[in-house]
Amino acid sequence: MANEDRYPEILFDELSSLYQDDPDRFEEQRKVLIEQAIENFPEDFRRRAQGLQFTIDCKLHKYRDPIMRMNKMVEIFWEHFSLFQETINDPEKILQERRAAQQSAKVIPLHCREDQGPPSGQPH
Repeated sequence: MANEDRYPEILFDELSSLYQDDPDRFEEQRKVLIEQAIENFPEDFRRRAQGLQFTIDCKLHKYRDPIMRMNKMVEIFWEHFSLFQETINDPEKILQERRAAQQSAKVIPLHCREDQGPPSGQPH
């Protein structure tokens, strides 16, 4: 078996050992590996991937137990997979939902009245 074929297995073993020996270093290494993976994405997808990773990190932050973290990651995966499947099966429905969710706002110009002076708390 070529070394390239064994790389994921070797990496998994190293990360497993690192987690057992030094969970803080494991966490640092995990972040580095994820950042490296995202950097290899096409430019158009990087920001989206970084945003998704930020969301995942926020959701996982409160879970310290590895089993609980894994369960939450599986839950996140299935949520996104379900949305992906729904998009593939009925893209028009998803587009309509997104259009309906967009809210427009009317910008109201605010003008200071000359006779009132500046808003309170600000110097004249």
